[in-house]
Amino acid sequence: MLQPLKPFKFLALAVFFGLLAGLFTGAAPAGAEGIHISVDGRELALDEPPIIQDGHVLAPVRALAEALQATVTWNEGTSEVIITGPRMTLKMVADSRDVYRNKERLSLAVPVQIRNGRVLAPVRFLAESLGAEVSWNAITLTVAITTPSPALAERVYSAPFPARVAFTSGGILYLLEGSHAGAAPVQVTKEDTVATILGWSYDGRWLAFMLREKQEEGAAKPYLWVVRADGSDAFQVDPRPVLVEAAWSPVANILAYTTQGPGGGYAPDMNLKLAAIQDDASARITTLLPDGSETVEDFAWAPDGKSLAISLPRTENKPLRIDRLTLAGERHNLLTLGEAGTAVDEIYFSYAIGLKWSPNGRYLAYYLHYNAASLSTDGVPLQVLDLDNPGRSLNLGTCLPYRQWLAWSPDGNKLAFIQGSGREATANKRLCIVTLPEGNIDFYDQPGRVDSQPLWLPAPDDGVLFCRGLETTAWEGKQLSGVLVSDHRIWLATGDGQARPLTASTPDNADYYPSISPDGQDLYFLRLDPSQGGSLYRQPLDGGPAVELVRNLGGTAGYYGNYYPAWISIYHLDKKIKATGKLVVSNVEGRHFELETGTGRLVLLPEEGSTGVAKDLEKYAGQVVMVIGTLTNESNIYMRGAIMRVNSVMPVQSPTPASIDSFTIAPPDLVIKGKKLARVEIWAVPTGTGITEKDYTLLGQATRQAAAGGEEVWTFPIPRTTILATEIFAIGYDEQGRKAGKISLPVTGVTALNKALGTIGN
Repeated sequence: MLQPLKPFKFLALAVFFGLLAGLFTGAAPAGAEGIHISVDGRELALDEPPIIQDGHVLAPVRALAEALQATVTWNEGTSEVIITGPRMTLKMVADSRDVYRNKERLSLAVPVQIRNGRVLAPVRFLAESLGAEVSWNAITLTVAITTPSPALAERVYSAPFPARVAFTSGGILYLLEGSHAGAAPVQVTKEDTVATILGWSYDGRWLAFMLREKQEEGAAKPYLWVVRADGSDAFQVDPRPVLVEAAWSPVANILAYTTQGPGGGYAPDMNLKLAAIQDDASARITTLLPDGSETVEDFAWAPDGKSLAISLPRTENKPLRIDRLTLAGERHNLLTLGEAGTAVDEIYFSYAIGLKWSPNGRYLAYYLHYNAASLSTDGVPLQVLDLDNPGRSLNLGTCLPYRQWLAWSPDGNKLAFIQGSGREATANKRLCIVTLPEGNIDFYDQPGRVDSQPLWLPAPDDGVLFCRGLETTAWEGKQLSGVLVSDHRIWLATGDGQARPLTASTPDNADYYPSISPDGQDLYFLRLDPSQGGSLYRQPLDGGPAVELVRNLGGTAGYYGNYYPAWISIYHLDKKIKATGKLVVSNVEGRHFELETGTGRLVLLPEEGSTGVAKDLEKYAGQVVMVIGTLTNESNIYMRGAIMRVNSVMPVQSPTPASIDSFTIAPPDLVIKGKKLARVEIWAVPTGTGITEKDYTLLGQATRQAAAGGEEVWTFPIPRTTILATEIFAIGYDEQGRKAGKISLPVTGVTALNKALGTIGN
């Protein structure tokens, strides 16, 4: 005989069986109390309790969505609520079952409701739409939501490449030694902190970064840290937080920085310190300006590393100033602007920011910051101070005050900058190049496009890399499911006033942070897919497929889409460059040697300790030569080109260019023949429709086998399985990394290709 269930058991079983299938189908109490919702193990504090209706748990939309890193917008007039996540946008209407997920119209099992001024929606639908997993415990009446773990940063290109890379992913700092084949990223910081990359030391032995506590990321003050290149011996430089971003000396492992109080609010220590990083992973601290001196708003190392330009604010007793401060403590004024006084009812220039020296040490670029922060946010004047004419500053128009948007040419006589007003980095910004001392400006803007992140090519090449995409402000006030600026590519502006894109992909991703190898041959850049994630790529500057090196890098879109702080910093390991041109003698500013190339001019000085170089320069003057050496940041009195410290000079006698001549099938290998090749890559064009260059697959690098009569033989093993490709081609590169040519196998089409390779049915 069946016994009647006790009331509490009946309720528990009813909930259990009614909701087991899916959070929550079947009958359930409309106002069941004691429902708990947790996200990744942390219970949500809800100001309106969840309810169960027709077997579905409903909870306040804003609290739940924000816990899942989405934003919520409420339209009082239409009773619409819009939830925007990284990859999904939902639109719901109060008292309606209709919902839009991106552009797809769906119908909810129960309508969205308003209770006590809060919008409630079905938990499972909302959480799963935002990419989370949901489970239900009918015994404890608990909804457990689990967000997917962020994808781990990983190296996808196992072959060595000559770069040392620092990058962030999910706020965590990683280091990668690209020159070690297969080396994996090394995690430096912990999950409960947020790292900001400052950059590599001049010799690449140390990386500087700032660290904040994650739970207080918005309010926490940053502390200065350094770490060895291999990820070991990370240590905090100073016990007090830094006020202005620290900066490395260009010639020594010394950091300049200024500190502030650790508590809340603005509390500068009004100092300037130097930290000399020691081999035993410690810092020797010296003080240039003691506590209580003056607030240093910004500073910049001089190219020779012997002094800094420091920006001092207008105060009640002193006007705005820029001073030069030597490491010995000697100080003299470079610029004084305006007058003293801090009247609250007037607008004036408060201090200079974004200081950046030209490589020749003659010019100093800076922005003038107003005493009104909101006014400065929409643009400030950019000026250049000429130290040979100290009473003259050249005004270059209104710009956003980003030091990263200033790029000096190697000879120091041209400045590339981004001009335009408005705080959005994604609209009304154009690339400009000014030639000094004349002050002539060339404009490279294109209607409907927005420019950012200029970077000058290394000498002797003449040109500026920069980013360009379709201008927009559509992302403001919401979090888009894609990149902020579509069709955002790396472009090259040349001295003839022309500009062309170097990278290519689909409009729904974006390329940022261009970096160029010292020899000017390889372009590195970050390709974003979602707005806050991406991969590091490398491609030859003169054309060729982009190769993915590292994936799952991450950061933020920054302030109004400026993408700062930077997600990545690259230290190029191969500093030697080769240049070919006519060797001439110049008597400008004293007798010296120069190399006239097809794209620019280099000032040649013998490298210290390189015996015989001075004699070779004299010997081959007037001839076409190839020189090998290193570009330097040392002071340049010649003003006619960047300085190259030379350790080898050799005459050029009608050189035979590198070439790739044939590509054939000779089982078990593919065979490539050519001349003067340094690297050969084998690529496949995959099957499918709409295939573009970005879809090409790198199969690997060929191996050099023999050379006879000036002809080289390279081989690559034929794959053992069927290849889903319509074409296989080889690309050859010379010793300087320049593309020597491209050649395809004489067979195309997936069936014919596999038949010729002998891979059908394998």
